[in-house]
Amino acid sequence: MFRLKLQLRAVILVCICIFTLLACGTGEIQNFEGISIISEPRVDRINITIYLTDKHGIPLIWNQSILSPSVGVSTISDADFVTNAKIYSMRNGERNRLVYDGRLVDVRWGQELNSLDRLLKAEIPRALIDEDPDRDTTTGVITVEVKTEKQGPFTDTIEKTAIYRN
Repeated sequence: MFRLKLQLRAVILVCICIFTLLACGTGEIQNFEGISIISEPRVDRINITIYLTDKHGIPLIWNQSILSPSVGVSTISDADFVTNAKIYSMRNGERNRLVYDGRLVDVRWGQELNSLDRLLKAEIPRALIDEDPDRDTTTGVITVEVKTEKQGPFTDTIEKTAIYRN
C-alpha cells in the first residue's frame, strides 16, 4: 500500500513536470521569424494584411504544429500582438514626412479563401492620418512592426502605396 502511494506521487510529479515544460512553450508560434504586409486602401481606412513568415519569407500555415495560434493550450490571442505602424508621405519620389505613428486598429486573426496561410488583419483609419501639404502624390510609405511577449519585433515596409484619397 505504501509503495503504491509512492508510485502514484511519482507519476503525479512527472505529470506536473511535463505540463510545466509544455506550458513554457505556450505563447510562441513555431517557425515565426518575420512578417510580410500588404495594404488595401478603402474609403475610410487602409486595410493591412500581415502574413506571418518563416526565416525564408515563406508564409506559415495554420495548424502546422501543436503550437498553432488558435489550438489548445498554445492559443495566442490576437490581443497578444503589439503592433505599431508608421506612415510617411512622399515628395519627389522620396519619403517625406511622418503623418501617422501609432497602433494598428482592430487586429484580428484572418484567413483568405482557399488558403492556409497564417495571417493577421488590421486597419488604420484615414481620420488618424495627418495631411501633408508638401506632398506631391497620394502614395506613401507604410512600415509595420509586430511583436509578441516572446517573439519579435518583426518589421516590413511597403513603398508607394495609397495612403490618401484622390
